[in-house]
Amino acid sequence: MEWTFANLIIQTVAGLVGSNIASAVAHEHRFGFWGHSLVGIVTGGLGGLLLQKYASTVVTANGSLNEPTQVQIFASQALTGAVIGAIAMMATGFIIKERGKGD
Repeated sequence: MEWTFANLIIQTVAGLVGSNIASAVAHEHRFGFWGHSLVGIVTGGLGGLLLQKYASTVVTANGSLNEPTQVQIFASQALTGAVIGAIAMMATGFIIKERGKGD
């Protein structure tokens, strides 16, 4: 699968959504709507730039490349962006919480 701008947009938006959903679930790691949104957009965009090809590569058991359909590509890009955004939000929230504790 080749790199496309549409998949970059899908992962960026999914990163935004994933980070805000993760912040709604994990109340103790919240650090503001704009902070969550910024982390989600940045990490979703970086994931779209760097991981786009690997997110949709599907290999069969004998090692041959299986060409995914457009629906499968959309779903894999959206899930990849959402997971990247959620993980980055949780990591950032954990770091901010730990730094806020002080010594």
